[in-house]
Amino acid sequence: MNVLPKPGSRNPLFTLLVIGLFVAILLPASLSPNLFTLKPFSWSDVIQLLTFLLLISLFLERALEVFITPWRRDTDENLDNQVKHSERRIAEIKEQIGAESKQLETLVRLEEASSRDRQDTIARFNPAQSIGETNELNNQLRQEMDRSQDLKLKRALYKSETRRIALWLALFIGLLISGVGIRALETLVVFQDFPEKPIFYEGQILIFRSLDTLLTGGLIAGGSDGIHKLVRVFTTFLEETQTRIKDSPT
Repeated sequence: MNVLPKPGSRNPLFTLLVIGLFVAILLPASLSPNLFTLKPFSWSDVIQLLTFLLLISLFLERALEVFITPWRRDTDENLDNQVKHSERRIAEIKEQIGAESKQLETLVRLEEASSRDRQDTIARFNPAQSIGETNELNNQLRQEMDRSQDLKLKRALYKSETRRIALWLALFIGLLISGVGIRALETLVVFQDFPEKPIFYEGQILIFRSLDTLLTGGLIAGGSDGIHKLVRVFTTFLEETQTRIKDSPT
C-alpha cells in the first residue's frame, strides 16, 4: 500500500533553506540593540498618514485606468457585444419554439372540433413539419446556449487577466513610490544614534526599510478601498472613545 508523503517531506532542502534564512536574519538582529524608538504621535497623526496614502492610491488607480483602458477595452467590449448578441439570439429561438408549441397545441385541440374546422386548420399547418422545425430550433437553442457559456467564460477570464495586470502594475508602481521614500512605518519611528554603530546596524536598517517598502507598496497597490476601511476603523474608534469619555461620570 502506497503512503502519500507529507506536504513538507517532498523537498527537505527547501525547508532547511527557509529555516537557515530565518536564523541568518533573526539571530544577528536579536544580538543587536534596539534599532529605533517610536515617535510620540496621536491618532490624528495616524489618520493623516493613512489619508496621504489614500490620496496616492486614488491617483494610482485613476492613472492605471487611463493607461489600461485603451489597451484592453476593445477586446472587452467585443466580448460583451458577442454575449449580448448570443443572449438575444437565445431569446428569439425561445420565442420561435413557443410559437411552434402553440401551433401543435392547436392541432391537438382539433380532435374535439368539427371535421370542417379540422381540415381547414390542417391545411394551414403541417404537423410533421412543425415537429421537425421544433426539434431543429431545440438543437439551435442548445448550440447557442453552449456558445453563450463559452463567451461568458472567455469574458470572465479576460476581465480576470485585466485585473491581474492592473494589480501587478499597481504593486510595481507602489513599490517604486515606497522605494523613493514614501513609507508608512519609518514616519512613525526614530532611528537611534549610537556612538559606535553595532555590527549589524546597517543590515538591520536595510531589512527594516525593505519590509517597510514592501508593506507600504502593498498597501498602496491594494487600492483606496482598503486604506479607506483603515481610516474608517480609526475614526470610528476615536468617536466611540470620545463618546465613552463624555458619558463617563466625573
